[in-house]
Amino acid sequence: MIRTEDIKTLRGKTGASISEVRNALIAADGDTARALQILERSLGERGSLKAERETRQGIVDCYVHSDKKIGVLVEILCETDFVARTSEFKALVHDVALHIAAMNPLYIRKEDVPHEVMEAERGLVDDLDKHFSEASLLTQPFVKNPDKTVGEVLNEAAGKFGENIRVGRFVRFAI
Repeated sequence: MIRTEDIKTLRGKTGASISEVRNALIAADGDTARALQILERSLGERGSLKAERETRQGIVDCYVHSDKKIGVLVEILCETDFVARTSEFKALVHDVALHIAAMNPLYIRKEDVPHEVMEAERGLVDDLDKHFSEASLLTQPFVKNPDKTVGEVLNEAAGKFGENIRVGRFVRFAI
């Protein structure tokens, strides 16, 4: 038996439609934890399908650490200003800024690593792929949920909002 309270709770956590939540609960035999995993996977897959769409809107957010020694500016892009103005999108962007402050990524994705840097590191690092995965924002474990990468969190958000979401650029200052 699917309870209305469970649907309401999962819908609040994921932003998925009532029918999606209901179907996930049915597939999980009423287990809300398993239904949450099903919904997150579904939203992530849906978000990755939107990756080719053009992003012309978004916001810039900043994070300054409490000791005033680390600061971050990050630009996260989406398709419409309607999504960019929502409190959920603003919270997502701020969380990414916080992640950048904590984890100090050097690149957005592994593909952004310049060829010269790759060649310079080749003799110094045993596993180049692992090294640059750890230095790339989208493949780092997310600070607020280490079970997911930043890329997975953004894909889930894209599925939830129904729009392509991507990191435009970022800069991190540290004293």
